[in-house]
Amino acid sequence: MNIKKCFKMKQIKVIFITKDKNITLNCDIAKNLIEQTKGLMDIENLPENKGMIFEFTIPWHRFFWMKNVKIPLDIIFVNKKLEIIHIAQAPVETGLIYKNYWSHGFCKYVIETNIGFCKKNNISKGAKIKIN
Repeated sequence: MNIKKCFKMKQIKVIFITKDKNITLNCDIAKNLIEQTKGLMDIENLPENKGMIFEFTIPWHRFFWMKNVKIPLDIIFVNKKLEIIHIAQAPVETGLIYKNYWSHGFCKYVIETNIGFCKKNNISKGAKIKIN
């Protein structure tokens, strides 16, 4: 199935290709601007091996923040070649000022999941992903 067809579905599988093994993450899709703006805000629990994926029409520098996000996240930035270009670990933040987590390059996709997912599975910058 091609990537465009995948993003018409409600959920997709993202497969991280590492030296050791392939790891699958089941992702909800943030399909429109409203869903992308909300992201994982107000979610109190995210099951293991679950996440959210954002697709952007034009690869560009992307910034995410943790306003109203109640769980710490790994924020994984992916370019149009499906290579991880940056991984940010974002703790829960409170207050009026929020740190920005940015892609460190042109980004086509962003994947959010529980903090520690990348470390636990030896996923690092330069790894490839597949979208099914």
